[in-house]
Amino acid sequence: MAERYEYQVCQVQSARVTFVNGVWMGGLQPSTNDHESALGSCPMVWDYLQEAGREGWELVGAVNQPISGDNLEKLYLKRGY
Repeated sequence: MAERYEYQVCQVQSARVTFVNGVWMGGLQPSTNDHESALGSCPMVWDYLQEAGREGWELVGAVNQPISGDNLEKLYLKRGY
């Protein structure tokens, strides 16, 4: 039987994981008048990857996308089941 995988696509902005598979990761909802606080409520990349690794996720790819003076990164994780 072939091994099966599940995947996560993580969006990173300012060293914080903001979305995973389209779901906002912050404790505060993003708003136009307090973007910095909402961004600050998202997990730091290192912390997120450490926890994901404990749950069996493996980082398999990363892409940097410069957009409007900011760098957005995408991280690709997978785990078998």
